[in-house]
Amino acid sequence: MGEARDNTDGARGELSPGRRAMWLDVARGACVIAVVMLHVRIFVYDPLTLPTAGTEFWRQFTEFFGPFRLPLLFAISGLLVSKRVRNGWRDRRNLVRVASSYWIYLVWLGVFGVMSAVVTVSGVPFKISSPHDFVRQLLLPDTTLWFVFALALYVVVFTSLQRVPRPVIIGIFAVVAVLSGLAPASLAEEQWLHIIYFAVFFAAGVYLPAALVWFSQGRIAVKLLLTLGAFVLLQLLWQLTEAGDVVETSARLLRDSAAVTLAIGVCALASRAPGVVRPLARVGQRTLPIYILQLPVIWALYLLPIVPPLYEIPVVRYLGPVFGTVIVVAVSLLVFWLMDRTRLRYLFRLPRTVSDRIVRARQPVSARGAAG
Repeated sequence: MGEARDNTDGARGELSPGRRAMWLDVARGACVIAVVMLHVRIFVYDPLTLPTAGTEFWRQFTEFFGPFRLPLLFAISGLLVSKRVRNGWRDRRNLVRVASSYWIYLVWLGVFGVMSAVVTVSGVPFKISSPHDFVRQLLLPDTTLWFVFALALYVVVFTSLQRVPRPVIIGIFAVVAVLSGLAPASLAEEQWLHIIYFAVFFAAGVYLPAALVWFSQGRIAVKLLLTLGAFVLLQLLWQLTEAGDVVETSARLLRDSAAVTLAIGVCALASRAPGVVRPLARVGQRTLPIYILQLPVIWALYLLPIVPPLYEIPVVRYLGPVFGTVIVVAVSLLVFWLMDRTRLRYLFRLPRTVSDRIVRARQPVSARGAAG
């Protein structure tokens, strides 16, 4: 997700060309929609509606998808760059991807900083509180942009571990994920903890692409039953544990891993339904602008005076997160479509001249001549 439209070169060899983009884009589309719905529920729906049975339903509904949203999104992100990351730094595209992701992070951190300075109303989420806070977030993200930062960091880390055996890397990051859950409850929402925990899923995408793809092929119905059973059992096990100990964090990691395999099978089946494929795939091809632009749109929904009275309408009150999610996704795509036709497109991608210089920086003279 380091570019406005992700390519899928990393999945070559693991998927046939026709099926590759289909279920991957469906999965990414479903994940980003689930992320947006969670944020709409937390930052717009809950503050603007009175607690009712409806609000409790939406809380439980959005919380249920926690094991699926980001673990699957990070696993797919790793899968899409698996081949080039395993090639190490000799593949200059890794450096381009790191530079592109951090460029996007830095540019939009500045945009969010301006938004925070202009909007003085309290209650809007992820405000950058001061210049010191802005500087701190250059290395310690604390906004929705943490996902973009994490992608840059993961590519740096795993590209640098090229010579380390794959089982060792996955084992180390699985242990790190478990240990991250032992942090004090007061730090539970720190974004750097999320970065530490989800690294193992990106690693699974990089080093186990064939295993992940296996769940999308063949006798999917049988695999779905097995993965569903595993997920249900691990979910029950996790619910029996106490928060903050090794057993709880280990159960969470196993549950989330089962959720990834289950979601892959579901998305593979969904990719066979024409009515599902087209909208989800189009959203999945634009995960980055939706993920970035969701925050400004959510701020607008929270601040616009016309929005609170709408929740007095029963259908809006009971289906608020659905309407909010549709608005956020649609507006984000429209804004991106408009920006992409101007120089503002460079807010979503590294300038081509810079990426070309990075690729050619260490290219041998003979190779340059051949390329020319």
